[in-house]
Amino acid sequence: MSDIVYKQLVNYPIELIHKSWINAFSDYAVPLSTSVKELKYMLERRGYTDNLSFGAFDKDTLIGFTLNGIRDWDGKLTAYDTGTGLTKEYRRQGIATKLFDESLPVLRSNNIKQYLLEVLQPNKAAFDLYSKKGFEVQREFDCYISPISEVKFKHRTLSSEFEIVEVKELDRELLQTFWDFKPSWQNSIASLEKKLKYLTIIGINANHKLIAYGVIENHTGDVPQIAVKGPYRRLGLGTAILSKLSDFSKSNQIRIINVDANCNSFRYFMNSVGLSLVISQFEMLLKLKII
Repeated sequence: MSDIVYKQLVNYPIELIHKSWINAFSDYAVPLSTSVKELKYMLERRGYTDNLSFGAFDKDTLIGFTLNGIRDWDGKLTAYDTGTGLTKEYRRQGIATKLFDESLPVLRSNNIKQYLLEVLQPNKAAFDLYSKKGFEVQREFDCYISPISEVKFKHRTLSSEFEIVEVKELDRELLQTFWDFKPSWQNSIASLEKKLKYLTIIGINANHKLIAYGVIENHTGDVPQIAVKGPYRRLGLGTAILSKLSDFSKSNQIRIINVDANCNSFRYFMNSVGLSLVISQFEMLLKLKII
């Protein structure tokens, strides 16, 4: 095998990234985007920044990559690993470790203060690699996916004080008062605002004030946020919103990814509607020290 070269992906064509992506994730535990259009959409939503993303090349062929999004997270400029992969024939040769090591000085020199990522819990090799590099687990996430036909909406008539409405924008200050946990990077308001025209937001008003809402990505059935204000829970509002959101899913499924595993109220909600827990993952963070 010839020497592997590591470099930033400045202006590197998305079509060639996609080719490597398909090879790297063909055996992944959770199905990932398969078309160039879908990959481009996903990267844009998550803040992809090409000059702070990195590739491993065998001659002119991209055989490994780390695609990073960049934005503020908890008040610090943060890199988020939106996808790291190696084509199959190059695995277990230390390339992923080398790619990571080559990227850190560049991130530090660009004033990145921390590095955030998620790793599937069954992927022990990746978890061990990141742990050895100093990443620490922040949260555990659960991922739920079910065909719409299997979701138990338990239709009930809402009280006349409640009105189901379509919401046109995300009021960050208001909505976060409904949350039991902070959404993950890909589900954050900053990510959703990148692609609002592809989303539908359904809310419920009481006395003309929003007291519950949910968001669906129409083409995937992904529900990145759904929440009910504390005093209005256990009244069927969350189920009513989820049922309404399902009408907009073009994929015939509902996906609720990265639910905080310690949030018992959300787990109860998922169980009550019959959404299936398919896999769990860790959210991990590395604080980048200036060297």
